[in-house]
Amino acid sequence: MKTHRDELEFLDRGGRPTLADMLDRMTFRPSRGSIELNGARMVLSRATFGADLQDELIRRFGEHEAMVLLLRLGYRNGREDAEFIRRAWPNLDIGDAFTAGTRIHMVTGTVRVETLHNDFDFKNNRFSGDFLWHDSVEAMEYARRHGRATKPVCWAQTGYAAGYASVFFSKLILYKEVSCAAMGDKSCRVVGKTVDDWGKDDPFVRIFLDEVLVTRPETSPRMRKEGVAQGSKAAGILEDMIVAPVHRELEQLARAGLSTLITGPDGAGCFKAAAWLHTRRFPSGQLHRVHGASDTLPALIQNIRHTLTKKGAREQTLVIETLEDLPLDTQLELVDLVHTDGAAPENFMLIGISHLSLPRLQRSSNLRAEFLHALSILPVTLPALAAREDDIALFGDIYLSHLSTQKSGFEGHLTPDARTFIRAQSWPGNLPELRSTILRAALQSATPTAITAEDIARSLAVDPSPLETTGVGRLPTEDEIEAVWTSLKALLDQDMSIDGVVAQFEQLALQEAGGNVSAAARRLGLTRAKLDYRLTAQGARTSRQR
Repeated sequence: MKTHRDELEFLDRGGRPTLADMLDRMTFRPSRGSIELNGARMVLSRATFGADLQDELIRRFGEHEAMVLLLRLGYRNGREDAEFIRRAWPNLDIGDAFTAGTRIHMVTGTVRVETLHNDFDFKNNRFSGDFLWHDSVEAMEYARRHGRATKPVCWAQTGYAAGYASVFFSKLILYKEVSCAAMGDKSCRVVGKTVDDWGKDDPFVRIFLDEVLVTRPETSPRMRKEGVAQGSKAAGILEDMIVAPVHRELEQLARAGLSTLITGPDGAGCFKAAAWLHTRRFPSGQLHRVHGASDTLPALIQNIRHTLTKKGAREQTLVIETLEDLPLDTQLELVDLVHTDGAAPENFMLIGISHLSLPRLQRSSNLRAEFLHALSILPVTLPALAAREDDIALFGDIYLSHLSTQKSGFEGHLTPDARTFIRAQSWPGNLPELRSTILRAALQSATPTAITAEDIARSLAVDPSPLETTGVGRLPTEDEIEAVWTSLKALLDQDMSIDGVVAQFEQLALQEAGGNVSAAARRLGLTRAKLDYRLTAQGARTSRQR
């Protein structure tokens, strides 16, 4: 490899491994078509590949989702390179290993790093750094293709720096690109600090913590949109997301060939979990779904019993919803069917669903103990959506992605403030409420490519969940209405609007509740989301009037 004479001095600068060390350990093997750096395989590709990837991600998923994915890929790559340096040069001083990240960036042709400030204390987890990135490949390619950017675009490199530095500390290190050559600046400039120093309420920190650092199996729409629209070979991305908290139990049930009881609040996905278990155990079997009090259930049980006696018949799964409504004689039939000849049949599975907990079913339902015991060898309980705070935004992503596949032309995404907002809601209606709220917000948003927190709040206020509405109380009498109207007329005669009166009532309720929006909402008989939206709107109007 040739190096310009006027740049040879750079090869031996800095700690070890220097650029010269790295180049000495780089091997090209034409017979194998491989390039290796100290035994680790590398790839030489055109700079346009990364630019093509960024453009395609933005086109398919929107700018925010593209940024999150490239930050994540860069972060993983940075961590892998840090571990590689420590393995490949095991006797390195930790400070040299730490700063080697800047030299790897240069030897791979990504960027030339100039250190302005680099202060680190590994023992006490202190770090602050300030660097210039010259000739950044991400910035240069973006500017060449699109002209001047309006915000920093070196997403993969920023993620890489965070991933590389974080390996050496027990705290997360994050870098922000405070200026970018793609925006017309002379060079890119990045500042690094610990996540604590940035502050966990910092918007970029929240994006990194909530979206970039995904530790569970990836299930967001950054996977194939077709997976959301058509379903995977098993139950699809949405179903996989729903059953994630109980995946282990469902797998155990499928392997053991057991019938079961699935409990959880209405809308938490109990039937989806039952269908997932059926598909896992009987991929080509037949699934029956019926209500516990249905008049058709006895005949269905007889039909299943008859089917099971036929040689080569399809496996049968019976899902009974609202199990607590099951008549006593039907329970006896099912106990007999589940325990044919003293053992559970291999080609039949019974799944009971109830929105009551198992202890409550045992105490207050009319279900026989023998029947409940047969279904509760390994019971499954799905949590409410509010208990799955980290998953709420991902469910929102999936619903929006599904909308984009319906030939609607929709290509929107949730903004960071919207993701934070929906995480904070109680969602008493669980997944169906979230879905209808997200889709309504998407269809009514003034900027459908970016669904904001205000869009979500407005959508919640349109159709509040009756489960969330409290404090409705009794209806007023005619005399009470007349007294209120008499008082109100005096205000209306003074040119005060009804909206102004209601706004004053809301402010008084908020003061009485000590600033607690939930308590004020209960006092007024509103949902918290609706009152919060109205208070926000009042603030916006006041600001405009000023």
